Amino acid sequence: MALMLWAFGLFGIYFFTSLYLQGVLGFSPTTAGTAFVPMAVLMAVSAVLSERVAARFGAYRSTSVGMVAMGLGIGSVALLGESASFLSLMPSFAVIGVGVGLTIPLTATVLGVMPTSQAGVASAVLNASREVAGLLGITVIGAVLTSRQGAALAAGHTPVDAYLTGYRAGLLLAAALVLAGGGAAYAALRRAHLAPQAETTREDLVLAG
Repeated sequence: MALMLWAFGLFGIYFFTSLYLQGVLGFSPTTAGTAFVPMAVLMAVSAVLSERVAARFGAYRSTSVGMVAMGLGIGSVALLGESASFLSLMPSFAVIGVGVGLTIPLTATVLGVMPTSQAGVASAVLNASREVAGLLGITVIGAVLTSRQGAALAAGHTPVDAYLTGYRAGLLLAAALVLAGGGAAYAALRRAHLAPQAETTREDLVLAG
């Protein structure tokens, strides 16, 4: 569930924000693509460091913090208007990039608790669910955006204001779902983290007895 909510938010921010950058802010395709570069770089850096962070603080903590950062970053992008600049986008994009990188241990942790004989099937299911969730995110956010945009146009708003109304509603929904995914990741991965410790404790008690 957490992985699906992660993909829901990430795919949505990429797809619709690229439209926002070009259609509302007037960026060229090259400039719009360049705006995502710092996010991608920070995503890669934090992904490299995520294993160390997870080993020190627990994957359930690092992953949930990452998803909360993602949700807050997506929500902050939704609050930017038609006067946003390239530089004003960077703090939100940076938070999203770091947050996405910190969630990398999520997949490894899920696969780690699966029997070795089922690891291949589990990996395929995770990959498929991630792609489906990403497409679902684009579809749902698009439906919300279109609905709110149409209502705003009917109320007499300008096309830009109408798009921003729908865009904000769609991204705030994505942000809320990613934040919920952070809570789900914390609960599920914490159980997976504590289970081996509980098993070790029981074995120690048996041996001591």
